[in-house]
Order: sequence, then C-alpha cells, then structure tokens
Amino acid sequence: MLDLELKASNLHWLLEGNPHGDCCVHGGVFLRLGEYVISSGDVEWTVSTAAFNLLRTVFHDHRAGENVESLIPCCGFNMWPIESAPDGLYIPNCSNGIDWDIRHEGRLLMHRISTDKEVCTQLLDWTRSVCDFADEVHNFFYTAWPKNISREEDKKGFELFMSLWNQRRAAAQTIINAG
Repeated sequence: MLDLELKASNLHWLLEGNPHGDCCVHGGVFLRLGEYVISSGDVEWTVSTAAFNLLRTVFHDHRAGENVESLIPCCGFNMWPIESAPDGLYIPNCSNGIDWDIRHEGRLLMHRISTDKEVCTQLLDWTRSVCDFADEVHNFFYTAWPKNISREEDKKGFELFMSLWNQRRAAAQTIINAG
C-alpha cells in the first residue's frame, strides 16, 4: 500500500482587513505520494481551489496542461459562471501551479508525476486524503462567513463554486462509505 500524505498549512486570507470579502483561502499544501513529494508545503498556493480541483479527481481523470487550472494553482483571479467551462465554472489563474496527470483504472489512480515517474494510489485512500484536506479548507472558510461579495457576477461564481464543492464532497463520501 502506497503511503500518501496530503495536508494544508498556514491557512489565511489575503484580504486581512476584510476576510468576509475574500473568496480564496491561501496557504501551503504538503503532498507526498510514496517517496515523491509533489508539494513541500513551503510555498503559498490558492488552497481552496486546490481542494476544489482535487475533489474533482475522485471521479474524473485529469490531464496536466489540458485544463486551464493546475491541480494546485498559484492563484485564482476570479470565479466566473461560464457554460463552456468544465462544470460551468471558470477560475482563471497563472501558469505557476503544480499539475500532473491522474488516470482512473478501476479502484486505482495512476499519478504521472513526470515522464519517468508514475505512482499508483488506491481510490479509497486518495478519496479519504482529499476529503480530509477539503474539509480542513472548508472549515477555514467559515472563519469568515458569510461572504460579502459586491459584484453580482463574482457572487454567482462563488455560489457556484461552493455548490459544486459540496456536490463533489458529498459524492466522494459515497466512496468512503462503500470503503
């Protein structure tokens, strides 16, 4: 069984004076798959979008570079409801994130870290780790709740983001329950 570790660290808001207006949680992400450290936890990322993206991998393959978002993005400039985007939500960001391929093979996930590094995780183990990580970030959201978002388009994007998050998290729980 592959040893898997996924943790958030130093969670914080960028809008320190107004965390109720900040829709993104920032902080470190530590991710280790066996002997491979994907992210050391020492660099700041948009942790809320990372949790959102990782929740999606519980059910869907991910090909690095094919989606606009890295699995662990550096930043997320906004959340916009756009029908042509995956799940109808577009979160633009820069190219400085961490990205790798994740492919489902039955109850296994193949993580292609680089052209010569691929590791396998059990779907159940990955799901538990991702859900624990997402729950920690989700709980941090409630340290500055409710959100006060002035622009209507931004508000709709954030509401869709949270709705999709909750749907993904609930669906992932079915895998854990079937464990």
